[in-house]
Amino acid sequence: LRELIENLMDSSRLQAGTLKMSFQPLRLDTFLKDMMQRAKSQDEDVHVELDIESPGIQIPADPTRLAQVLDNLLSNAMKYAPGSPVYVTLGKEDQVAHITVKDNGPGIPPEHIKHLFERFYRVPSSNITIRGTGLGLFIVRRIVEAHGGEIKVESVVGRGTAFHIYLPLERNTVEDTISLRESTS
Repeated sequence: LRELIENLMDSSRLQAGTLKMSFQPLRLDTFLKDMMQRAKSQDEDVHVELDIESPGIQIPADPTRLAQVLDNLLSNAMKYAPGSPVYVTLGKEDQVAHITVKDNGPGIPPEHIKHLFERFYRVPSSNITIRGTGLGLFIVRRIVEAHGGEIKVESVVGRGTAFHIYLPLERNTVEDTISLRESTS
């Protein structure tokens, strides 16, 4: 029910074309520890491991929207790779924080990778019990981009999937409203 309500809310934001952002200094190691606790409290059977390679990283971020990104990626890992441990890593590369969310699940066939972040796109599955709207990764990408960042995915069928989020340590824009409309280019 919660997932359905969130998807409906996100859909209405998509139709409106904007999403307000409230940027503030955010210490990523503390934030990720909180997110891991939250994931474990929602599903006691989930096995999430956090590796902080670079402690003390602080970025300008909207904590609510960034939590939405992590919630979606963790939820997808638990949904599509049930029983697999989920590994979350925080590192730093030059002036960019690097967060990785990885599972050892079935992976995603290569022909679907380029479509993952499209609105309403879902990887075809023979498991009809897995439900979703196909909006989650589209919204994830837009939120990451609104933070001046980038998200990439790596996946090997039979070995798992890893989402890489790159977020700048400093904010280059004063824009606090983002458009969730897909570009036509």
